[in-house]
Amino acid sequence: MLKAIFFDFDGTLADDDGASLNEALRQACRVICNRWAALSSEELIRVYWQTSDVAWGDYDRYLRHLSTPEAMLAAVWQQTLAHWGLHDPAVEEEAARIYWQQRLQSCRPYPDVLPLLHHLISRRVSLGVLTNGAPPMQRAKLHATGLAPFFHQVLVGGEFVRGKPDPAIFLAALERAGCQPDEAVHIGDSLFHDVGGAGNVGIHTVWLNRRGAVPSATEPTPDFSITTLDQLVDCLAHLEAKG
Repeated sequence: MLKAIFFDFDGTLADDDGASLNEALRQACRVICNRWAALSSEELIRVYWQTSDVAWGDYDRYLRHLSTPEAMLAAVWQQTLAHWGLHDPAVEEEAARIYWQQRLQSCRPYPDVLPLLHHLISRRVSLGVLTNGAPPMQRAKLHATGLAPFFHQVLVGGEFVRGKPDPAIFLAALERAGCQPDEAVHIGDSLFHDVGGAGNVGIHTVWLNRRGAVPSATEPTPDFSITTLDQLVDCLAHLEAKG
């Protein structure tokens, strides 16, 4: 019997695509280029991405100590502008605010999410979100989508020493749900982070392949593969029947 259903967030529940991210970045760049007209937007974006990769890649060193999304983003902008020897806290904070505001406005649930969640809340099952990222950012995005009230627990990789696919976040979710691994299922769009991580601790896995990706022979194999969340109910029925 299934007692818990866990979901990844970005790319699974929330449509936070590259187009909206790029638009947020363009708006932030306008703020900076208005302050320093000699800067090229294209070059600014290139250095921003390089700086962002370093900062998020070493989250503990650069960002974990900051308590808000705006502070984290302002720190990345500060490091970006240091490439040219520039620094203006007010401009960095404004760029971060505009960028984050745009990201929240564009973060919306996929059309197949709300019908599924309304169906699942009628079942006596614990619903959870297991997502990587910075806790203040992921929790703010979850609230922005309007999905937060559906979930009994929300665990974010940044709250742990390591996020998915490390076992810690999955084991914590099982403990909070009060169930064994074979009584839970995890749904996500990443074979490595979601399917591999959950499968390694014995949780049933569903790969949500919205983009029609072709997996390689070396990637983890899910128990089920679906292209929309409309198909998840049949997967859950199959697991219940095996029960």
